[in-house]
Amino acid sequence: MNSHNHATSSLFRRVLRSMALRIAIAACLISALSYYYSYVRLQEEALSNLSKYIDTRSQLESELFINAESNTKLIRDDFLRRYAQAQTQDFSAQFGALVRQDRDGMWRVKAEIDHFEHQATIALLPTVKQTPELKRQVVLAHQILSQYGPAYRGRSYDTFIDLNVSDVSLMYLPILNYARNGSVDDFAEDLETELGALPERNPARKTFWTGIYYDKQALEWMVSVVTPIDYLGQYIGGVGQDIPLDQLITRTNNVSIPGTHNMIFSRDGMLLAHPDYMAKIQANNGTLDMRKADPVLQGIFNVVSKAAAKDRFIESSDGRSWLGIAPIKGADWLFVTVYPKRLLEEKAALAASMVLVLGIVALAVELGLLAMVLRNDVARPLERLKNAIRALAAGKQSNQLDLHRSDEIGELARTFNEMSHTVQSHRIHLEDLVADRTQELATRNLQLEAANEALKYLNQEKNELLAIAAHDLKNPVASIQGMAGLLNERLDSWPTEKIKDRLDGIHLLAGRMQRIISNLLDHDALEAGSVQMQIEEIDLDELISDTLITWRERLHSKQQTIHYSPSQLIVHADRQALWQILDNLISNAVKYSPNEQSILISAQLTDDGVELTVSDHGPGIAPHEIGMLFKKFSRLSARPTGGEHTTGLGLSIVKKLVEAMYGQIRCESQFGQGARFIVTLPPVRQHLAASSAHRQQEQA
Repeated sequence: MNSHNHATSSLFRRVLRSMALRIAIAACLISALSYYYSYVRLQEEALSNLSKYIDTRSQLESELFINAESNTKLIRDDFLRRYAQAQTQDFSAQFGALVRQDRDGMWRVKAEIDHFEHQATIALLPTVKQTPELKRQVVLAHQILSQYGPAYRGRSYDTFIDLNVSDVSLMYLPILNYARNGSVDDFAEDLETELGALPERNPARKTFWTGIYYDKQALEWMVSVVTPIDYLGQYIGGVGQDIPLDQLITRTNNVSIPGTHNMIFSRDGMLLAHPDYMAKIQANNGTLDMRKADPVLQGIFNVVSKAAAKDRFIESSDGRSWLGIAPIKGADWLFVTVYPKRLLEEKAALAASMVLVLGIVALAVELGLLAMVLRNDVARPLERLKNAIRALAAGKQSNQLDLHRSDEIGELARTFNEMSHTVQSHRIHLEDLVADRTQELATRNLQLEAANEALKYLNQEKNELLAIAAHDLKNPVASIQGMAGLLNERLDSWPTEKIKDRLDGIHLLAGRMQRIISNLLDHDALEAGSVQMQIEEIDLDELISDTLITWRERLHSKQQTIHYSPSQLIVHADRQALWQILDNLISNAVKYSPNEQSILISAQLTDDGVELTVSDHGPGIAPHEIGMLFKKFSRLSARPTGGEHTTGLGLSIVKKLVEAMYGQIRCESQFGQGARFIVTLPPVRQHLAASSAHRQQEQA
């Protein structure tokens, strides 16, 4: 009994002294490190909040500019759609009923119908040649602006269309009669919104934003967005909107996180909004260059301009602030929040002081509580707990003593160790079972997902093929049915020439249907890998000559010519596949080339093999559509000049046939200047080596 009391007393004193010493050391360390920890934690919290704030502001401020871009593109697309449909219509009467020449020589909307509050105004220079094409453009632009302008009035100052640079200006502005308030000299001036839409200034034909400017009529700071209008590669004009910036500037200057301030500037360093620099910005007409301003602005611009696109936070040049960066999309400006580090330092110092005071108080309280807990809740229950643990682990009671320690903790450690081995064994076994079942379930889920994706892809392929077949075969079948019925009714009354003409039409439509069906079948066969190539020596001049014979009638109907100079080259290829490649490329050139144009076919021997080239003078291919050129079912923006049909499979089939003969195909094109399709077949030795390797792979 005495021995037991001595062990308890010894344990109590050692633990109490040890804990007192450790708590004292911990309090000192916490006091020393609390400042750093608080600063880091506050910084992380502040940067997290700043991230959410600038993301929200970026989205809010970008919405206006993104919507403006979308609005101008929508108006451009609707104008081009109506313009394409109205190519054969005469708008002279509508033009005459709409405009009249005023005393100053300008042509404007007639005064008796000039309701500028609800409809667009027109300003046409007296020197402009009023061609039927121009009249059509003016009438359509007036109709579209009168329709779309009122809908966009809430977020923009006005909506306008400029035709042929500054020759014709149309605008919807319900608070001001823009056309009647301006003189001939005013409208003859070439503005940035007009020049920026020219092909030489904007070869990519992209929507662009002007710089910030102060509008003297509206008495507001503004910026303009313009989308060029081109029809079949020819420049027509531009559609745009003027966007007021007063609300954006006010929000930037007045709505901010407490203790911080916001600013907006362009990527070339023009400061647009800053709560401390608005007077200088207005004095410089919105062109305050940060690179030439005071050192503070220079330092902010320098570090922001060097930041990577993914950087959201960077330190200022003097290291005293965090700069939160977010783009304003559309206008391509930068929204920057300046967050001074002193805000974090003050909060961290306050937190460290509180930790130090609370640590001293806690040390005294904890020592008193620890003595009470050790005496009442640890030493006395420890013996009972020891016996219970041993009984749980071994299933029996034991009075074995700990040889290394004289207190209850040593005995408890050994008892718990025995129990832990037993529990650990069961736990490991259970974890292995769970891991095996989890892995098996994950594998099956992946298999199901892969199968589901394959089914979705096949179903999409089926739907696309059925849609193409139904759409492209419907019109030829209906036309053949109509012609056949008409022949049946008029067979006895029509002359032979007229009957032959209708039969020729049926023959032409049947050929079109056969081409559509052949493309679908060829695509299916190539996808399935069931096409076998019969490689032989082919006289390229003879094959091209035979192919051109089949195109004489079609070339004659469009008054087109094909030029080919014999090359006396022999190629190793599949005759039917090479004929089909050439036929498809000629078909594309004929479809997209205007009437009375020539098509050039050439063949030459290069280091890479035999190059067969088909060149046309069509509209060419837009740069953003080059990647879709050889994909199946691709429909590009260019349209056939003779109303021909297309399935979107021809070039996909050509690419697969060329690759099946170990060749390559590429396209070279400048938008509006035609296209060149170049097929390269490998040299004889290279082709034989590739064929041999392919046969060995199939045998293996």
